[in-house]
Amino acid sequence: MLQELSEYVAGRVGRWRDMAARAAAGPLLIRAGIAVFAALSLVLAFPGDVMRNVAAILLAAIVALLPATFPRSRLVGLAVFACAFGWVLGTLMYGEDVEVPRLIALSATLYLMHSLAALAAVLPYDAVVSPGVISGWLLRAAAVVAVSAIVSVAMLFLVKVTLGPVYLVASLVGVLAAGALAYLVARRAGH
Repeated sequence: MLQELSEYVAGRVGRWRDMAARAAAGPLLIRAGIAVFAALSLVLAFPGDVMRNVAAILLAAIVALLPATFPRSRLVGLAVFACAFGWVLGTLMYGEDVEVPRLIALSATLYLMHSLAALAAVLPYDAVVSPGVISGWLLRAAAVVAVSAIVSVAMLFLVKVTLGPVYLVASLVGVLAAGALAYLVARRAGH
């Protein structure tokens, strides 16, 4: 059994060496983008008091590198979950206010991280990727983020002006608007 484990580890190390030797710039750049957006998401999600701790910074760096290293795995979802946990921790335990710009920035960085992880998941590590593919992907993702932010802010404003600070109604209207927007975008993409 020890020999089988040793052979397995040696095979994995050999595969990692082969991947490192053959890795192309495009997939590495995409994975670097995943790590950057994951790190930004963690910084935006967790309270400032937590992120000033050296251990928290080290843990955030590790969590940010995991989806970049393994974009086909559930570790991308783990990074998203860690950000959601940080947001809840900040609002419930540290009493931080929910600020719309920070929330939009967090949702934008999470979306961009997840979108790049989806791209990295289908690209082989040694694929030759033209810069137009990466910039086109990011422009489409940025357009989704911009439209979502504009619709969300408009819905919040509309609900606040017409109904006052009724957050449940604003949330439901926002979810319905986001669902309708997603349906329209998916329908348009299908044509």
